[in-house]
Amino acid sequence: MTRLAISNIAWGNNDDETVYRWMQEYGFTGLEIAPTRIFPTKPYENLTNATKWSRELNEKYGFIIPSIQSIWYGKQEKLFGNDFEREKLFEYSIEAMSFANSIGCNNLVFGCPRNRYLSDGADENVAINFFEQLGIAALKYHTVFALEANPTIYNTNYINDTKSAIKLIKTINSDGFKLNLDVGTMIQNQENISELVGNIHLINHVHISEPYLKPIKNRELHIELKNLLEKEGYKGFISIEMGKVDDLGDIKNAMSYVSRIFR
Repeated sequence: MTRLAISNIAWGNNDDETVYRWMQEYGFTGLEIAPTRIFPTKPYENLTNATKWSRELNEKYGFIIPSIQSIWYGKQEKLFGNDFEREKLFEYSIEAMSFANSIGCNNLVFGCPRNRYLSDGADENVAINFFEQLGIAALKYHTVFALEANPTIYNTNYINDTKSAIKLIKTINSDGFKLNLDVGTMIQNQENISELVGNIHLINHVHISEPYLKPIKNRELHIELKNLLEKEGYKGFISIEMGKVDDLGDIKNAMSYVSRIFR
């Protein structure tokens, strides 16, 4: 049976209990998190508290943390900046992996569109060594650094489509560096599901999302994706990703729909 999750960026702290009840109702066992949503300041320095929090979450609700996102939140350094900037981002990524390890999380979403903007004259190849080293490090922390394609609407020009992401992942060729499949990217780019055929083994996590993280819509693409994931033996989570909603009903509707399609 497919495992379902939802990201907690869609609601505020005050609504946790309500959404957790819905998660149990619709069979969601994964809570994807933005670390600063749980620990607003310096989340990666709260390892003991993070472990305690994740254990209590599991004991009380039966949830696990399959993925963390917004891993470079608040960071201004650029991947294609100077060596010092890359070193700072690498070190911070290691802290994120340590945090993930402390809560039993095996997926770190690398979106971070503004941090990966490819400026004029920048050497795109510096990213290869950067990701190779992160892939090695991720395995040491029993997790995966998962590349997410971000379309141009999110103000980046590097790895804008799923095909480009898959190509880079094959180049890196590391079990610690996989694909975070973003359905919102596929929708925005009008990508065809056929691009994923034969590549499902490269996917570590799936985001069911819409462009600009708007509420989830019913789409034929979801059914096609579900069938392909089943056919090629995908074992990871299917996770709802939406921006913070004004109406909690949007969350419940999305959970009901995704549960119906993917379970």
